[in-house]
Amino acid sequence: MRTCPLLLAAVTLGLIVGACGGDDDGITAQREEQIRDAAREAGLADDVADLLALAARGTTARFQVTYEGTGGAALVVSQDPPNHRVDVLTAGLVVESQVVRKGVAYRCELPPDGRPSDDLDCTRTDGALEVPGAFTDAALATFTDEMLASAGDFDLTVEERTVADVDATCLVAAPKAGSFLTGSGPNVDTICLSHEGAQLLVDAGGQRVVATAYSTEVPEGTFDV
Repeated sequence: MRTCPLLLAAVTLGLIVGACGGDDDGITAQREEQIRDAAREAGLADDVADLLALAARGTTARFQVTYEGTGGAALVVSQDPPNHRVDVLTAGLVVESQVVRKGVAYRCELPPDGRPSDDLDCTRTDGALEVPGAFTDAALATFTDEMLASAGDFDLTVEERTVADVDATCLVAAPKAGSFLTGSGPNVDTICLSHEGAQLLVDAGGQRVVATAYSTEVPEGTFDV
């Protein structure tokens, strides 16, 4: 029995800041073609292969996306390779940041007894910073491998939607009649990507994350610490 590939891989929104792909357009294009060719060889439809290739583009794209949570919480992911930043907000105020600037990673937090309006203290860190928001190269490879391995167990459809006021391309995976799934999550999983490959919607395994704002522009000074 096999669970849905969308549930198993990058749908968990794992991004290791600083470990994303570089900004070499040639490498990105080559990766896209490799994924597209593998998908077609596995018998996936051209539109599914194109969406998997689009996901590869997201590792090197420039964008800023906001995901709103509950109780005034929000997450803002900014990317302009090789620079990356994730801000955690409470009531519109940044209370934690993780930044990679020119290959150097920083973790920024409120000082002891600090309040949301206070300046953050930033310290350099050698460890990977795990935060939500985009495919890493490793997560993308896992996502693609699981998709190819499970192609016979699911009906895969691609559709266009509007998410965060922008056009998005969505992959919907539903189990074929008579198949069995492990786990307790919903049987139909969906992931939606912007034209740049950024994740705008993930609805899988009982988890739903939706972007509420999206831009291909990143404000000047975003990656300053």
